[in-house]
Amino acid sequence: MTRSCSAVGCSTRDTVLSRERGLSFHQFPTDTIQRSKWIRAVNRVDPRSKKIWIPGPGAILCSKHFQESDFESYGIRRKLKKGAVPSVSLYKVLKSRDCRGLVTANK
Repeated sequence: MTRSCSAVGCSTRDTVLSRERGLSFHQFPTDTIQRSKWIRAVNRVDPRSKKIWIPGPGAILCSKHFQESDFESYGIRRKLKKGAVPSVSLYKVLKSRDCRGLVTANK
């Protein structure tokens, strides 16, 4: 089964073609503090419970949601730097009563 990026509004899938185009995919950290930072940055709501979304064990984010400075290069491979937090093209749900459910980009 092909995994998809967990960021709201992102349709990037972890496929051979995506990887050939230079995209990388990153699982949510296991470190509790770093994981919480990623969850807050993604700012996604669980549609059933209406509470903050908690990523499952296979949840990933694609490299589109990180700054270039968040990566270290090792030859042709790239790795996220320790402490990197997604910050690019993430969406924020507005809390205004008049805009309930409206989604806007924060960058």
